[in-house]
Amino acid sequence: MSLKIIQNSIHTIPHIVRLILLGTLVLFVSLFFPTNLDFDYDFEQGKRWKHHDLKAPFDFPIKKTSQEISEERTKIANQIVPYYRWDKDLIKDQKERFKSIFHQAWTIYEPTDSLALMDSVAYIQFGFDVLDHVYHKRLIELQSEHAEQEDIFVFELLDGNVDLGEHTTADVLTNKAAMQFLVDTLYSVEEALTESKFLFDILEEIIAIPNVVFDSIVTAKSRQAAFNSISPYRGMVKAGDPIITKDRLIDSVTYFKLISYKKKYNQEINQNKNSLLIYLGYLALTIALIGIFAFFVQFYSPQVFYNIRHLSLVLLMIAGYAYLAYIVNGIYILDLYVIPFCIIPIIIINFFNAQLALFTHVIIVLLVSMLLSLDYHFILIQILVGMVAVVSKLKTRHLSDFFVSLLYIGIAYGAGFLSLEIIHAGTVFPIVSANGTVIEEGVRWHMLGWILFNVFLTLLSYPLIPLLEKFFGLTSDITLVELGDMDHPLLKELSIRAPGTLQHSLQVANLSEAAVKAIGANSLLVKVAALYHDIGKMSNPHYYIENQNDQNPHDNLTCLESAKMIINHVTEGVRLAKKHRLPTVLIDFILTHHGTTRVEFFYRTYQKENPDLEIDPADFTYPGPKPSTKEQAILMMADSLEAASKSLKSPTEEDINDLVDNIIRGKITMGQLENTNLSFRELETVKVVFKKLLKSMNHVRIAYPNDDKHKNNT
Repeated sequence: MSLKIIQNSIHTIPHIVRLILLGTLVLFVSLFFPTNLDFDYDFEQGKRWKHHDLKAPFDFPIKKTSQEISEERTKIANQIVPYYRWDKDLIKDQKERFKSIFHQAWTIYEPTDSLALMDSVAYIQFGFDVLDHVYHKRLIELQSEHAEQEDIFVFELLDGNVDLGEHTTADVLTNKAAMQFLVDTLYSVEEALTESKFLFDILEEIIAIPNVVFDSIVTAKSRQAAFNSISPYRGMVKAGDPIITKDRLIDSVTYFKLISYKKKYNQEINQNKNSLLIYLGYLALTIALIGIFAFFVQFYSPQVFYNIRHLSLVLLMIAGYAYLAYIVNGIYILDLYVIPFCIIPIIIINFFNAQLALFTHVIIVLLVSMLLSLDYHFILIQILVGMVAVVSKLKTRHLSDFFVSLLYIGIAYGAGFLSLEIIHAGTVFPIVSANGTVIEEGVRWHMLGWILFNVFLTLLSYPLIPLLEKFFGLTSDITLVELGDMDHPLLKELSIRAPGTLQHSLQVANLSEAAVKAIGANSLLVKVAALYHDIGKMSNPHYYIENQNDQNPHDNLTCLESAKMIINHVTEGVRLAKKHRLPTVLIDFILTHHGTTRVEFFYRTYQKENPDLEIDPADFTYPGPKPSTKEQAILMMADSLEAASKSLKSPTEEDINDLVDNIIRGKITMGQLENTNLSFRELETVKVVFKKLLKSMNHVRIAYPNDDKHKNNT
């Protein structure tokens, strides 16, 4: 489309506004620029190293995996010797406690003869002897987790700040052993059960308190010290040592070498990085991508470039996907294959054209790949699937066709992914060595789940289209199908008030639709536009020839008044369209279907009636503007042809051919098509369609050689 066409576009925005929109997009994308230089090589365990031979440029340690460290910690935790603390002074308190309890019990106890044989002092001394033995032997209370090992339990014994070394339960008394000692001692001295029971109850209560108890704090410190002694490294690679050679299988050992090298490399390179240079590099690439996109839209989709809402929508989608990819990449459990990139071409192709849909899709994929340093597999698959979405002409006009196109997208995703996986892995299923080690992973089948979910999310494009349509002032096929329903209030009113105009509009719709379809433009749009292009005639239907009977109201008007009345149907049509909230794109057809042509009949009649008067052509000229799209131009031609063909009486094939050629030539001569990008080839195609349909509509007879003679005989 030429610069003149762009300048004459119906809806334009200032150049500074476009620059602000594009600049805002660049600044927004810059928020997601990586701040670190990363290891450039991609690799996976079980796959082959597809890059050049790699040698260590510096010394670096081979890190253990988190699982290995966790296993070592578990092993140490199981082997750590717990600490128990010995309270040597506890026996004093326990003897005093025993003595106090004994005296209280003695005052209320009725001793038997055998008990009376011993006085209370002797009984107290006996108790002291038992306590001395138990507490000097060290009475221990085992933790519940240690109790199961009671017979062989080993522990470190602490006396204040002194470590007495390792001990076992054989070196101390457990509560069970202490109780057994108590029973044995009592019954070896006392013969009467009652007296033994008297002392047993008191001593049992006393020795329930141990003087060797678990020290959780010291044990925890010991365990932590052991954990801290765990080395995070399993080995060392010296500078100059080979890490891996080209095409070698990446086994577990080599994999961990590469992981360790990658971490060390990133640390080394980022210590000496220049953050400003990194930022400027990403900024330059972003400006290049957005700049190329802007030039493409300007030259191949100017109706988008010069419309603030349309341009904002496309740029918003680019920004939205950059942000979405950044978020998904930061969520560990998600994979980037879950992002439904195909929503972009689906939405754009429904509102604009296939070229813009595919180019926008490619720009988004390249931009995301740059921001996240993605490999060529991802880029290739996304572009492939985007091309399938565009080629399948994924429209939302019919839901069944929409689902079929989604099936094509799913097949393209699956086939493309599996093909690249097989090329990369060289095998479908994992290859396992004799010792059970996976030496080749094979196809990552689990990724098909993400791809399936991706296709499912692409369904969101269907409800998104009407939402975006309302917000950005666009018109989708769904809306056009609804407006094309003859039960629409405006069309029903037209059928009642101006039935002749409706029939004319239907014929124009048939002509326009066929011609537009022949050149690959938007046939649904022009068909619906044709139905509404003359709705302004409803205000005064009898002033238009298709609605007249025998009387012509123009006989009572001057030529100027008649011209004004005829021209007014455009203005009135726009008023009605806005009243009924018809889309702007249909209003554009109402404005342009006569362009800036003259009401020729009344203009010439006025000239004849006033030969000496200087006539202002503006009084007989439609306000325009001229058509700016292929669809608008074809509707203009179809409107003129359908009306003119009605004036032909029993037209022949030659009459129709001449009519089409003359009217289209006249439009070109008057410059009515200069703002469109119709090519001469397309014009010739349109002519052929018009001629064919007009002959059919007017029942043209074939002119035989003896046609005149035949005519006279009939």
